[in-house]
Amino acid sequence: MHQSAPCPVSDQISQAIENNELVLPVMPGWAMKVNRMLDDMNISAGQIVSALSGDPVFASQLIKTANSVAYAGKSKVDNVSTAVSRLGFKMLRNLVVSASMNKLAVTSNPKIQKHLTAFWEHSREVAAISHVLSRSQKHLNQDQAMLAGLTHDIGSLPIFIHIDKHGIDFDNDMLEKILTKCRAKVSEQLLKTWEFPLELVEVPVAHEDIYREQSSQNSSYADVVTIANLLNRVTAKTIDWNKITAVKRMGLRSELYRDFFEIYDNDLRAAREIFT
Repeated sequence: MHQSAPCPVSDQISQAIENNELVLPVMPGWAMKVNRMLDDMNISAGQIVSALSGDPVFASQLIKTANSVAYAGKSKVDNVSTAVSRLGFKMLRNLVVSASMNKLAVTSNPKIQKHLTAFWEHSREVAAISHVLSRSQKHLNQDQAMLAGLTHDIGSLPIFIHIDKHGIDFDNDMLEKILTKCRAKVSEQLLKTWEFPLELVEVPVAHEDIYREQSSQNSSYADVVTIANLLNRVTAKTIDWNKITAVKRMGLRSELYRDFFEIYDNDLRAAREIFT
């Protein structure tokens, strides 16, 4: 039987993770400040607006999002205060995290840039699908589900940064092995470092086990991302959805997933525009 060659780079990165040597990127200072403010019950919306107004680029993005088709039918927004009021704190956090990830995804290496672009496309699509999927789950928050989808593979970023910084040469097969072996664990560690809630910290590892059982019969954010991730594959229409345990907990007909993109085309387009 043919055996695949060992992947020393993957082993090197795994060892770096075990030894706490893999550098986990720090969330930009302004973003961490805003995130902590969003968690502080004593902070007013006005204080958050003041903090956001100091970054004109991000402020413009907020206003643009508040005027996107996701909020069609509402009056035009022209200031940060009204934008924050319309978007809500959870959607605001999504945009803060997205902006943070975007600032980290910078490289002059065209090979890595190609994979970073694919990473962004996948993350944003899974975020949009998660947002739409979670609507049927009354105990889950749609914007929180979107954040779970956006960050489910966030560990790819420090791996790309590590490869770039150390000038590691790679081919697509090698990179796929590295990501498959290391990404989930790095994602979990990074979300802990960025002070995410446990319900989201568990998503990167949990969502990859499509047959997992859990103590609660209620669906989780990991369940939503499991299905969103599978839907984003070219094999989505051939999957035996009845075997996916997350489908049972979501309580939706398995037939829905085969026609998901046709049924929810307009909703998905609106969700995608949030991060454009």
